[in-house]
Amino acid sequence: MSSTLHTFESSVRKENVSVRLAQGGELRPYLAAWEELAANALEPNVFYEPWMLLPALEHIRDREDVNLLLFFGPAAADGVQPLWGLFPIEVQSRCLHLPMRTLAFWQHRYCYLTVPLVHRDHADQVIDAFWRWFEDNPLRCRVLDTNYLSGDGEFHAKWADALIGRYLLVLNEHPRGLQVRATSFAAYVTNQLSKKRYHALRRGQRHLEELGSLLYREVESIADVESWMEQFLFLESKGWKGQDGGAMATKPGDAEYFRNITYAGFAHGRARLLSLDLNGNPVAMKLVLTSEDGGHIFKIAYDERYSKYSPGVLLELEDLERWHADSKINWIDSCASARHSLYDLISNERRVIRRTLISSGARWGDLFISTLPLLRYVRHRLGKTTKGGASA
Repeated sequence: MSSTLHTFESSVRKENVSVRLAQGGELRPYLAAWEELAANALEPNVFYEPWMLLPALEHIRDREDVNLLLFFGPAAADGVQPLWGLFPIEVQSRCLHLPMRTLAFWQHRYCYLTVPLVHRDHADQVIDAFWRWFEDNPLRCRVLDTNYLSGDGEFHAKWADALIGRYLLVLNEHPRGLQVRATSFAAYVTNQLSKKRYHALRRGQRHLEELGSLLYREVESIADVESWMEQFLFLESKGWKGQDGGAMATKPGDAEYFRNITYAGFAHGRARLLSLDLNGNPVAMKLVLTSEDGGHIFKIAYDERYSKYSPGVLLELEDLERWHADSKINWIDSCASARHSLYDLISNERRVIRRTLISSGARWGDLFISTLPLLRYVRHRLGKTTKGGASA
């Protein structure tokens, strides 16, 4: 699809907002503006920053109709329009297996947050312009699927205000494990772990130390990044993910994406590469991606031969202690599913992630959202009846 340009008059400050629909290959000229937008976003989202999103478009895009919706402010004296918003989107022909053409915030399999990049000083104008564009969008979509939006924070507050009066349906929300920095590591342990559990983990560490030299390691030189990446891919492939085909090493495109973002993230000072080594070999590894004041645990892996010693948890505890001793970030998102055993163990804090379907305001969109609960119920009941009849 070729680029299209629309201009709207914002109802907030009466400033012109231009909207351009662009493909991945057209984004290079906007790279500097994109990086500046990411640094000034109302809510940072590392997954939509260029060093993460461009490799995803290149290596793991499964569909051809992924586009970037760009929002520009009025031109400056030099004629350049500042980039105020960036929304990665894709068109889906079906919604929840039903025939409804849907626009979705793009969420590939390694994207754990879909909050668009919106400039903190112009968020109202951009969100207003998005809905004006969506109400009469050229993609002929009548329903928006937000995928993984945060259910709290500054973006959520402004986004929720814009939804007043619209037909919507919250499909699901789940509390994701969140590590929030305390005054000290000791205070964190006191608030988040029982003494019994903490001492049991430390006993596991002592038992592991009896097997040889145990060393916590964080990559500090870019020369060591490649070795760490290959060790991680190998360790992940040895476990259950390798057996069921979910390991990144089993998919060449996924492995290349991982290499790209790990190397770029480290070069930009946005990735921490951690491991717990036993006799020189990693028994647990973790990649943490950082944004303005927080982090995201992108990937973890551990050697299942030592699972009784909980090497993954030991690595988390060591990292938590070092984080409290010397770090500028204040929180770390686990990026894990709800009720994840590891992060339920080491954190009582939660971050709400919510997926919502929202009508564009068109009659078919309003009707679909209004009747969807009934349609899902009927489909569920028919499915149960069919299964019951087949087994009778």
